[in-house]
Amino acid sequence: MDFGYMNSGGLMKDGATTQPDEMYALEQSSFFMRCCWRDGRPMTINVSEGAEAGGNSIIDYNKPCGCPLNCFLPIGDDGVEFPCCCMLPELTATVDGHELKSNYVCDQYCCVSKFSYSEDGQEVYRLKPDTCCFGCCPTCRCGGGRRPAIPYFFYDPNGERITDGQSEDNQPQIRKVFTGLAKECCTTADTFAVFFPQDADVKRKAGLLGLTFLLDFTVFERQGQDGA
Repeated sequence: MDFGYMNSGGLMKDGATTQPDEMYALEQSSFFMRCCWRDGRPMTINVSEGAEAGGNSIIDYNKPCGCPLNCFLPIGDDGVEFPCCCMLPELTATVDGHELKSNYVCDQYCCVSKFSYSEDGQEVYRLKPDTCCFGCCPTCRCGGGRRPAIPYFFYDPNGERITDGQSEDNQPQIRKVFTGLAKECCTTADTFAVFFPQDADVKRKAGLLGLTFLLDFTVFERQGQDGA
């Protein structure tokens, strides 16, 4: 997974992958779990300095074994797929004795992916896309020469979107960036632009990096592998 970092202003261009790599992330999980329990597998993500493995460790994220977003029952000719409502994906890390936790949120609008980010058990942000059809479907952004995308915006615990006084394109958000047909069609690698909220310090940015990993794992990794 590739990342672009935005502290303020300006949406990253498609050439984001030419930016120098500052961190290297490596997933550690068993071959058995990746094959037999792909969408619920436990794993550890080690983030280190530099563009290759072996750099100084920065932070480790841990995901316990749990349920995928949806389960499949082989009933009838086509089977039945239904959403899970417990033991949903979550990712945790500890920084200076503080627990940083990201978790998937299941509610009545099960077709819209939503996430919660908390510190020491206190919710700080909700992350979700804009919706249509009375909140039942995510809204795809396109037009104005831009490729279709579904940005995930930050909200405070009261449900108010965090704008930081910016236009919609530059508001705090996590957005998957299109990086060319060759990479999108021939690999499972994803590139994200992260626009951090203005009040995010270094510790919180580390937690939101984990939130981005969880977003990729639950939404985009599954889409890419299902289409492969």
